[in-house]
Amino acid sequence: MRQPCKISSKRNRGLNRVILNGTMESLSLDLLVLEPSDRFELETGPHEAAIVPLTGSVTIEAGGKTYSLKRRDVFTDKASALCLPRDARAVFFAEAYTELALCKARTSEAGSVIFIPKEGVKEKTVGRDSWERKVVDIIDRQVDAKRIVLGETFNKPACWSSFPPHKHDTSIPGVEAKMEEIYLFRINPPQGFGTQTIYKNGSSSTFTIKDYDAVTIPWGYHPVSASPGTSLYYLWFLAGKDRELRPNTDPDFRFLEERANA
Repeated sequence: MRQPCKISSKRNRGLNRVILNGTMESLSLDLLVLEPSDRFELETGPHEAAIVPLTGSVTIEAGGKTYSLKRRDVFTDKASALCLPRDARAVFFAEAYTELALCKARTSEAGSVIFIPKEGVKEKTVGRDSWERKVVDIIDRQVDAKRIVLGETFNKPACWSSFPPHKHDTSIPGVEAKMEEIYLFRINPPQGFGTQTIYKNGSSSTFTIKDYDAVTIPWGYHPVSASPGTSLYYLWFLAGKDRELRPNTDPDFRFLEERANA
């Protein structure tokens, strides 16, 4: 059984491998760092690849069209995204210092290039009290991707998210859909920290989360917390057989769902 792991992302100029192919069943993660005027060519191979800007400005030529991704930073500006199908080729032209998350899922299905503008993302507030957070859906089931479901979560200082704890590692029709997941974190201010806990059936892992850390979630409940004075962000993406988000809440904490809906 694959075990959860935490990896600190490098941000060297060019392509930085973060979560390697084979670490998860189908998901992997790269971080592309470009300086102004850099040109970079990407071939997706057997992966569907969702490109999400963390900061910067870049134009991308793919599928015979040109797309623009711009973002001041994740804490002050909305996301846009570009989803590339397998066996695609894209050329990047940086207009400023740029960091791009390349969120990849192995697939055998052909697809087309999909652009999600800032106006196309969907924001909502989830939870209440100390587990209230903002969740942004970027590539949901209404987007015609083949494998990936993707979004962002914003924690307030000293608050929790992915809470009440839920999991999605087992296929139970009508109750839970099996999906694996990766989180990529940003921390503000960068000297702050968060925690990521993953647990199930007596097994557990807890990681101290710093800026640009990534965590794999192959199984288990996986709550997140932010330290006091720390705003915490994570980019999350999942893949499963049917792109169905059906999380299953830990029975010990279902009373909080009832309280949130009261």
